[in-house]
Amino acid sequence: MISYAKRGLAAGCLSFALTLPLALPANAAPQGEVVIAGAILRQQFDPSIMVAVTDHTAFTMLYDGLLNLNDKGKVPALATSWKVSEDGKQIDFELRKGVKFHNGDPFTAEDVKFSYELLLKDGNTHSYRKAFVQQIKSIEVLDPHKVRFNLTQPWPSFFSSARYGIQPIVPKNYYEKVGAKGFVEKPVGTGPFKLVDSKAGEWSKFEANTDYWGQVSQVKFVTQRLVKEPFTLYAMLEKGEADVVFGLTGALLEKVKSNKQIKIFESKYSGTSGIYFNTPKFPEAKDKRVRLAVGYAMNREAIAKNVLSGICQPASSIFTPGTFGHNPDLKPIPYDPAKAKALLAEAGIKPGKEITFSLHTESFGSLPSAPQVLEAIAGNLEAVGFKVTREPYDSAAYLAAWRAGKQPSVFYGPSSMPDDGGETLEGWFSSTAVWSSGYINEPEYDTVFKAQLGMTDMKKREKTLQDWAKLEDEKRTALPLFWCNTTYAVSPRIKSWHPAVISAYHYNFNTMELAK
Repeated sequence: MISYAKRGLAAGCLSFALTLPLALPANAAPQGEVVIAGAILRQQFDPSIMVAVTDHTAFTMLYDGLLNLNDKGKVPALATSWKVSEDGKQIDFELRKGVKFHNGDPFTAEDVKFSYELLLKDGNTHSYRKAFVQQIKSIEVLDPHKVRFNLTQPWPSFFSSARYGIQPIVPKNYYEKVGAKGFVEKPVGTGPFKLVDSKAGEWSKFEANTDYWGQVSQVKFVTQRLVKEPFTLYAMLEKGEADVVFGLTGALLEKVKSNKQIKIFESKYSGTSGIYFNTPKFPEAKDKRVRLAVGYAMNREAIAKNVLSGICQPASSIFTPGTFGHNPDLKPIPYDPAKAKALLAEAGIKPGKEITFSLHTESFGSLPSAPQVLEAIAGNLEAVGFKVTREPYDSAAYLAAWRAGKQPSVFYGPSSMPDDGGETLEGWFSSTAVWSSGYINEPEYDTVFKAQLGMTDMKKREKTLQDWAKLEDEKRTALPLFWCNTTYAVSPRIKSWHPAVISAYHYNFNTMELAK
């Protein structure tokens, strides 16, 4: 048997470490309230129909997965250990004993089986359902605290990607009793907090779960508030109306950094992004010279400094330094508008060429200040001779357009929680890629994707992904934009806190310690 607990992520950038549950000191009870404010508020509470990774802002409060994501990476949670068969097609999970759901129901293997089988049902709209269907043949309950996953092929990314192993577990009996609609209205998990109240589109309030199996929160209540205006966020922090704010960049972030009373916490490499091409709308982009011209036109260094305040850096690849498969030998495309103009002329593109370009009207973890960043890029493209028609999207319209394959000629693509290169390769660069709508037609990429899927040797898999990153660097089917950290500005009320790595959405507020 192969133990991924020992070797699953050893070759990658995150570590698999068994962490012991922590508890409050004897007789201590959660106290006080913390308010987090930002431009994201997700109130989709059913993890079996996850819409986008931003849903984890609620899930991380309410649920646990077989694995959880913390400041050390992916760690054992409801599963305490596991064994993988020699052929990689069977995983036996030992489950944590003594865990209870918020309603008092005991957690068992039946809940794991039920939760994953919900994803496999016909008509399920979970964002990552395709992979679950492709990989899972069946799930067996071996005893109340042991469950077996029978797979169609080895699934190493179950452990190296945050998409799968951290899938939240819901209570079978309660879910079946109240139904999907009832569950959304009153969700129940095993997580560190319970949902106690909410107002649609404005706020959600959570209360500490004092029976939590892991580290019990010192904070009794956590309220998440939707506040889109950066100046309002800053004012709330200054006035003490918010204890944690995210989404501040530019002059406001610099002002926050200069205030010695305010702490800055970061989730490293929580987002990556790129520029992609809708070749049916923009057939000239099939020419590598045109794509490179767009790359040379973008002044990413200036945008990173002046718009993003240094919390993002120009990327050399869609894989971040925290991504399994990152190739450290690659270099970013430099800013060179003269070279961009020369390449366009060489490719027969005359000044005034009309293109459409996507503007995201909301900011999120993969790209803070997205509206300002994308507007700056649109200006860069105009400066080298394109006539740019901007197409603005809010998040809902953005997702709808992408899923319908109706992106503009040149479009921005984010990737949140980019911890596994194989997942990014599938989602953006394969012929069946959902997010790029299969516009990238490189048969060799499909070959690489399929090959790495079944590699149980993680060092070999990592090298395969590094080689693909080098190949993409040569082909430039897409253009890397930025690697971004998520920055949180925190009031003096907070003494310490440990948000997760590689995710802007796993808050881990149960690790927060209030100043005395």
